[in-house]
Amino acid sequence: MIKKLSNKLTKTILMWESVMEPWTGVGGIPDPGSAGSGHPIAVVLNRVLMWLLGIFGFLAVISFIIAGALYLTAQGDQNHIERAKKAFLFGIIGTVVGLIGLIVIRAVDYLLRG
Repeated sequence: MIKKLSNKLTKTILMWESVMEPWTGVGGIPDPGSAGSGHPIAVVLNRVLMWLLGIFGFLAVISFIIAGALYLTAQGDQNHIERAKKAFLFGIIGTVVGLIGLIVIRAVDYLLRG
């Protein structure tokens, strides 16, 4: 029971089941009739993209927490304050670049669908 629970917890944490759900065919080969709407590969790729976006958001929050901790522990030292400001700036730049990447992927998908 513990092994089954830990296996389920691992799959849930890694979101493996939500990503690979449409792959229900024999031997892991997708069954085109089982996915409902859209091609199963497109569904899986969309879910992987959303999974990566979730990881990206988590990392962005962590970077802001680290930058805030750097700022709080600077104790008036200008070098540490500048380092914390740079960390905030790089966190914002990284977030913007990641979101622009998502927008570009969505725009290309939209244009290719017609």
